[in-house]
Amino acid sequence: MWDLETERVINEIKQNNAKRILFQAPEGLKLSVEKEIDRIKKYLKADNNYNNIDNNSEEVELILWGESCFGACDLCDIEGLKSIGIDLIIHYGHEELPYAKPEIPTIFVHAYYKPDDERLKIIRDDIKKILNTYGKGHTIVATTIQFKKMLKDYNPAVILGCRANIGDKEAEDIDNILFVGTGRFHPLMLAYKFKKPVDIYNPITGELSKITDDEIKKFIKKRIGAISKLLLNPPKKIGVVLSTKKGQCRINVFNNILGILKENSINYTPILLNNISPNYLIYDVDAYIICACPRIVLDDYLNYKKPLLTPKEFEMYISKDFDYKFDEISFNDFR
Repeated sequence: MWDLETERVINEIKQNNAKRILFQAPEGLKLSVEKEIDRIKKYLKADNNYNNIDNNSEEVELILWGESCFGACDLCDIEGLKSIGIDLIIHYGHEELPYAKPEIPTIFVHAYYKPDDERLKIIRDDIKKILNTYGKGHTIVATTIQFKKMLKDYNPAVILGCRANIGDKEAEDIDNILFVGTGRFHPLMLAYKFKKPVDIYNPITGELSKITDDEIKKFIKKRIGAISKLLLNPPKKIGVVLSTKKGQCRINVFNNILGILKENSINYTPILLNNISPNYLIYDVDAYIICACPRIVLDDYLNYKKPLLTPKEFEMYISKDFDYKFDEISFNDFR
């Protein structure tokens, strides 16, 4: 189902003469990558040329990263890997982000979706029918990297990371948005940013769903409500959370928020975390500002005892501006 580019990965291992290779994959690909490691291991052991270069093929270790992999923002090239001799990382399911460059050599395998001919025909027919219902107007077809190759005829906008980036189009220039892919996070980003309904087509199941105007309005009302509570009960102390994940370490946003808090004489506690979860945010504050992945606030806020705000939402509170602004990661967030 997924193209794991076995031959390319083997060639990269050999060209880098790598001894300890770490394989990182998101949850949906972990079991497939486990089997892939077994295949690559057998190939390397049987390859006499590689054995000659390596002198001792038993020294080659293929290791599976068991921790999180939320995206290309969540690279596993942490300092401790160097101490155990990791000299190459194979990262599956994402494209390298320009603001999250790995320090250890990393090969990005997009894991393109590979349907059989019959399934591919069904997908193309389904998409054609959906597009035909739109009639005139400007339509954006958006997707994630796994489905880019399959959708090449539609010149899709590929969403990378927590950025609802679909080119230079402003909301008023877009009439229809079709998201082709799995899950709801990315289409929700598009709907919330552009304040427009989004059709979702899942190419694996064939399911068609929609993010409606009502859903968008409910979301915005809920977030405005969270901001309004701070106006009714101004916070005496706020926790400002920064992630150490390479693609979530929005240090410029973090510093900007600290500056705003100082200017407004609001007490605060800066908090540095790798994985942000309710178990870690236990402090005596009135709210947290999450200077990391926006989905922590937008998707998971109900799991936390204290209110969570995005940096954009906190700025709305300070300025008392209730024209909702979606928070998305940008290049300028990083040094």
